Amino acid sequence: MKLSFFISFLTGVMLISACTHQPSQQQKGNDATKVIFIQLTDSVTNLLIRRGDDIAKHARAAFQTSLKKAIKSGGMEYAIGFCNTRAMKITDSVSADYKVQIRRLTKKYRNPLNETNKAESEIYKTYILEWLKRENLKAKIIPNEQGHPVYYRPIGIQPVCLNCHGVPGVDIPSPLAEKIAHLYPEDKATDFNEGELRGMWAITFPEYLVKN
Repeated sequence: MKLSFFISFLTGVMLISACTHQPSQQQKGNDATKVIFIQLTDSVTNLLIRRGDDIAKHARAAFQTSLKKAIKSGGMEYAIGFCNTRAMKITDSVSADYKVQIRRLTKKYRNPLNETNKAESEIYKTYILEWLKRENLKAKIIPNEQGHPVYYRPIGIQPVCLNCHGVPGVDIPSPLAEKIAHLYPEDKATDFNEGELRGMWAITFPEYLVKN
């Protein structure tokens, strides 16, 4: 991690701690996990957004680096197989590094594990409506049902994404489309156009609980 991230993180801990009560403890098996209660003031929210931006950037870079190596090694069909077996593991690895839970959520999923739940669907719907009105899409911090703050930011379709998420037979060569259908029988993640919303990042900070 870069020095700037550590400085930002340490500053964030000091700022968040100043806005909270004393840490409580939640019993998890035989291990006591410290949880810091926070209030989502503007400064704390902005700080969590900056931290979420850093983590999402790191996760995106880790995935793109591995994907480029897979494409170089065996082409797009090989890369699809790589995504099928390795994408979630890369996400889990970055989650462990930062002690957060990272997910890439969508309604038009390739992997059913990435489908939004009811609450997340409402958040994503808000982004869709903002996108349709050509508004500036911004990251949000919204507590989940357990009270942990979650960072959300929309994911758009870039030109390179069309190789796997565009129109089958047009953007996606037929052999590649057949392999996608074989590996992902429930696939809904095609027929996108450049600039459309693909989904959204959801990064949960389990060490914090939002005080009501």
